[in-house]
Amino acid sequence: MSANNPASRLLKLIQDGQKQKKDQQAFDAWAAILDVPKDDKSLLLSRVGHVMALPGAIKAEIEQVDNINHQLHLKWLPSVETSFGILNLQVQWKQFIERFNAETIFGLEVCGDVLGRNRPERVVDPASLKNMLNDINDLIGDLKEDELPPDLRDFIFEHLVLVKNAVEEYKIRGGRPLEAEVERLTGAVARNPQVWIRTRETDLGKRFWQVMGNLAIVTTVFVGQLQIGHEIFDALSPDDGKLQTVQPDVEVNVNMLTSDCDADEITSEVPAKPALPYGHGKT
Repeated sequence: MSANNPASRLLKLIQDGQKQKKDQQAFDAWAAILDVPKDDKSLLLSRVGHVMALPGAIKAEIEQVDNINHQLHLKWLPSVETSFGILNLQVQWKQFIERFNAETIFGLEVCGDVLGRNRPERVVDPASLKNMLNDINDLIGDLKEDELPPDLRDFIFEHLVLVKNAVEEYKIRGGRPLEAEVERLTGAVARNPQVWIRTRETDLGKRFWQVMGNLAIVTTVFVGQLQIGHEIFDALSPDDGKLQTVQPDVEVNVNMLTSDCDADEITSEVPAKPALPYGHGKT
């Protein structure tokens, strides 16, 4: 089942949890499931918090689907909410994970199927996420040594960390936070085009925009009918300026992410399909 909705993502996390040793501390089990270092308690608490928000997200999505019995589809919800409500990271893992019985798993499977067909989210290829994260970590490491002006350093670092978190939390939150970061960056450039011009004058800045441009391609975030200036398309474009392939049944301008694209030509809505691979169009 594709992780294109919160029910499928929660189901996958629970199934991963069922593979953990039941006699270990819940803290250690969550750290393994969510790929968080055991010595970073604050980060783990944050990620577990996102997991705990999934039942509410599932409920909200299910209630948007017409012609189904919402109450029946959400019959599992009170039990899961109770389980998360009494979650204690210091107790044995079995005290939490054994609360997820066959009925609960079936309920999540049904919701995942319904949402996958009726309210699917865009899916990002795992290899693309891995490559993106490697590029971001390299940039963050190099940023510490680069002699950038403080304001540019802060701008680049802030957006790198936000995207890094969105990538690392993809298995919990899906692709929408990644899309939100593209939109956030687009807004930042719209408010202050000079930050793009100044950063592009540095090698590290060019690498930053290359990564952000590839992020826009991976998430396939199209602007629709919004009137956005050329500098934003430039900022979110890989250096080669060419996007060669889009989903074949989507009637769009394939250069919509390049500087020679007129925003008012972009009118197609994007279907929930797998996005293009990270680095597409890279030279």
